[in-house]
Amino acid sequence: MVRVANLPEPTPEFNQRCLNIINQFNSGQLAYESALAELDKLAHEADSSGHLVNQGRVQQLIAYIQHYRGNLDVSIYHNEQARALYARAGNPRRVATIDLNQGENYRFKGEFNRAAKLYRAAYEVAEQFDDIRLQALASSNEALVLLALKKYDEAFTIFNKSLKLANQLDIQQTDVAGIFCEIYHGLAVIHLYKGELQLAWMRAMEALQVAEQVNQLHIKGYANRTLGEVLTEMKTAPDSRFSSDPDTYFRMSIEFLQELKAEAEIARTMFAQALSLAKRGKRTTAAKLLQQVMDMFTKLGMVDDATRAAEAQLSLM
Repeated sequence: MVRVANLPEPTPEFNQRCLNIINQFNSGQLAYESALAELDKLAHEADSSGHLVNQGRVQQLIAYIQHYRGNLDVSIYHNEQARALYARAGNPRRVATIDLNQGENYRFKGEFNRAAKLYRAAYEVAEQFDDIRLQALASSNEALVLLALKKYDEAFTIFNKSLKLANQLDIQQTDVAGIFCEIYHGLAVIHLYKGELQLAWMRAMEALQVAEQVNQLHIKGYANRTLGEVLTEMKTAPDSRFSSDPDTYFRMSIEFLQELKAEAEIARTMFAQALSLAKRGKRTTAAKLLQQVMDMFTKLGMVDDATRAAEAQLSLM
């Protein structure tokens, strides 16, 4: 049964000011430090007013920025603050959004069971409110957990379920471009695993098309990483407009992500590039890059990724 309720929300003017900061951050117009400083000002304003949902909204967005910076424990703390405020205000849909965001932090930390549990909880609430965007986000993130666990068939099914949901949304809507890019990346990885190179290329092109439609640096970073991974296996680009050198796209991915100082995603692109270099016979360069990546993952608390990087490095010795 769909729940219909007038839930307490942030005041429109306050929410728009928050979104303006995030949009400028995502497009590279506002540096990480400046975005945090602006959000801190809004946090003091919300605290002074005593408006619970406004307070929660700022904490949620601080958590968002800290997540992209790779400060996962700090992001977890601010998400906990936001969740408590939304719960006190009586907005279960926003509580579910925080559960989803918190799942992202735990997925990055390699705590996959905990992440999957949070994603499923968020999906159940989203279903109750017929919130298609939240359902698409929750299901695509659950598929990413399955992908990390190499459960390719299960991941493929859920990615396609998420894609059907996402196709009902406006790509300019908040988070929707990211949903599409993560789905296309995940499907490309699965097609590569199955040796379906043309299908993988098609998904990489779809990710790139999404990136061209929205001015968001992290989306451009994801799309170019996907292209680099696909070209590693294809060796020659099917379209002459594209370079056949995977490093071209890994470099572009890193450049976009560096503008955001998105340390966790930078490390993931570097990891993908190191694996690509190893496959192309550049083992010494790959081993050096893997050491750098391993150090980055360890510093960020991304335990599973650090372990996988260490295993990859050992395989080159």
